[in-house]
Amino acid sequence: MSDGRVRQSRWRRGDRADQSPSEETIFEVLSNGRRRYVFHYLKSQRRRVYLRELAEHVAAWENDKPVAELSSAETKRVKTALHQHHLPKMDASGFVSYDSMRETVSLADEVADLEVYLDVVPRFDIPWSRYYLGLAGVGLVALGCAWLNTGPLAAITGLSAAMFLTVSVLISALVHTHFNYTRLRLGSTSDPPEITEP
Repeated sequence: MSDGRVRQSRWRRGDRADQSPSEETIFEVLSNGRRRYVFHYLKSQRRRVYLRELAEHVAAWENDKPVAELSSAETKRVKTALHQHHLPKMDASGFVSYDSMRETVSLADEVADLEVYLDVVPRFDIPWSRYYLGLAGVGLVALGCAWLNTGPLAAITGLSAAMFLTVSVLISALVHTHFNYTRLRLGSTSDPPEITEP
């Protein structure tokens, strides 16, 4: 399993913003990794699924192994926790529609279009916010040296430093946007961002 840590989550509401759960409810439900896995799987499937199927995929992600290699105990442990605790909680908060008798579950219509992004930071990496802060610091030093005509960057003109900083920010923003929309959005890939991010 990835060593990444979820630093923060953010979301964008669809057209039915007035019917969506409150921000507090969203944070509470998605603060738990197992419930994030449930949300991710249901959003990626966009259909009603059986509890056993859901439990197998959640257990596979938690144990970092394919579904076919799971033991019955691993699947049963997750299935029991989902049935007794997580799915009733998600159902009560309006996130899912859970039929405990038939053991079927699907995303509630109110959150089907909810887009949640995770800022997953590998163990030896830094979050994007610190990266941009560092980039801005380097840019200010370069501009300062160019303006004062001192230091190792004295030969660089202010225009060159500004152009370098602008291009650096543009490239960084493009990469960041790509990661957000293709890799860090719950339900957009076969595995959750916490698993797919190195």
